[in-house]
Amino acid sequence: MGGQTRKALVFAAAIGAALSGCAPVKTVSVQAPAVAPAPAAPILVAQPGPWRIRKTEWTAADEAGFGQFVRAIAESGCMTTTSCMQSAANPYRESDPPTLIIHADCAKWAYMLRAYYASKNGLPFSYVNRIVSDSGDPRFSTTSNGVVSRQDIIDTGAPIETASVLQHVHDEVSSATYRMDAGLQGSLSQDFYSPKIQPGSIHAGTAIYDINGHVMLVYDVTADGSVLYMDANPDQSVSRGIYGPQVPQTRVALGGGFKNFRPLKLEGAFLMPDGTYLGGHVVLATNDEIPDYSLEQYRGNVVGSEVNGARPQYRYNDASLNLYEYARASLSHGGYAYNPVYELQVSMRALCRDANDRTDGADKRVQQGVAALYADLSQTVAAWQQKDHRVVYDGVSLQDALTATYAAQDRACVVADPESKDGTISLDRFMRQSPQTDVLRLIADIVTPASFAEMQPVGH
Repeated sequence: MGGQTRKALVFAAAIGAALSGCAPVKTVSVQAPAVAPAPAAPILVAQPGPWRIRKTEWTAADEAGFGQFVRAIAESGCMTTTSCMQSAANPYRESDPPTLIIHADCAKWAYMLRAYYASKNGLPFSYVNRIVSDSGDPRFSTTSNGVVSRQDIIDTGAPIETASVLQHVHDEVSSATYRMDAGLQGSLSQDFYSPKIQPGSIHAGTAIYDINGHVMLVYDVTADGSVLYMDANPDQSVSRGIYGPQVPQTRVALGGGFKNFRPLKLEGAFLMPDGTYLGGHVVLATNDEIPDYSLEQYRGNVVGSEVNGARPQYRYNDASLNLYEYARASLSHGGYAYNPVYELQVSMRALCRDANDRTDGADKRVQQGVAALYADLSQTVAAWQQKDHRVVYDGVSLQDALTATYAAQDRACVVADPESKDGTISLDRFMRQSPQTDVLRLIADIVTPASFAEMQPVGH
C-alpha cells in the first residue's frame, strides 16, 4: 500500500445503534456529561486534493448552487451514498480519486454533502463537533441538547485535507446535533436556524429533522407546494419521499421540522496573493440577523394561538389549516390542490420503497406511513364530498379511480418476505393490519355526493 494511499480516509458507516445517527428505537433518558458520537474506525484509501478557502461567506449564488447539487443527486435515482457521489449527478466526481468512498447515514449525509460542496467551491465551513445532553442517548433527550464546541474549517497555511474533514464530520455528527431549541441563542451557535414556511425559504438543501431520530434533505418544492426530500439510512441506502404528517410536529425545544444551514462569515483572515484566505475565524449569523428566521412551524401564525399548551393554529387566505396543509398552501402561493388519485399513487410508491427497506426502523416508517396515508385520504375524501375547492378530481368516478390506482400500485410492489410461501408479500398486507389502516375499505365506503352523482353518465 503506497504512502499516498495510507494518508487518506474512507468514511466508514457507523455500525449499530451506538454509532448510528439515525436510530429507530427510543432509549431511557438519564443524566449524562458532554458527549460526542463514538467515532467509526477509518479504513485507509486514497485522498482527494486540498481544500483552499477562496470566499469569506456563502452568497445567495452559493446557496443556490448547493441546492442544485442536492437536487441533481436526488433526481438521479442513485440508491446509496457511495453510488450517488460516484455517479454522473455529482459534477465534482472527476476531481476525486476513484478510491474515495463516502458512506453516511441520514444525519451525517446533510453535513457531509454540505462540507463536500464547500471543499469544491472554496467556501468556509464550520460545524458543531461536541454537544451536551441530559440523556444517556442524546438523540432522544427530553430537553434540548446544547453546543459545547465548534470546529471551524480554515486555512492555516497547510492544505486542508477534505478527506480528513469529512471523516471528522462523520464521526462527530449524529441526529443529536439537530436536537436543539430553535429559539435559543447561545454563546456558541447551533448549525441551523428555523426558517419561515414560505416560497424561497424552504428549498433544495433545507434539512427536515424528525425527532424520532431521522433527518431528510429537501431537493425540490413543486408548484403545488409538495416538499420532496431524499434521505440516507443506517445501511447508507438512499430513498426519497414527500413531507407530511409522518414528520411529527414538535415543540420548539426539540427543534424538529424544517432547518436551514445558518449563514456564516470568515472574519479576520488574510487575503493572499493567490486569492486564497489564510487564518481567521468563522462567525455565524444570529437569529435576529437572518431575514427569514421564524418559529411559526412551532407556534403557528395566529397571534396567541400557542397559549397554555394549546395547539398552534395556522391560517392562509383566512382558511384554518393544520401545519402540513399550511406548508403546502404557503409554498404554492395558495395554488395547491389535492388530487386524491395522485396522492394515493405517490404515497403507495413511497410505502413500497420503505417496505422493501431491510434496515432498522423501516418497519416503523411503513406503519407510520400507512396510518398517515389512511388519515390523509380519509380527510381528503371528506373534503371532496363537502365540495372543498382544495380537492380536485375531474374524472367520472373517484371511487373507481382510487380502486384502480390502489390495485395497480399493489401489483407493482413486490415485497420480499423469506417467511412467506413464495418469498414475497403484497403491500396490501400492510394496509389491512387494522381498520385504521385499511385503505381499500376506506375507498369502498366512498359515497359520491348527490350533486356530483347527477352529473355522472348513466352506468357509473
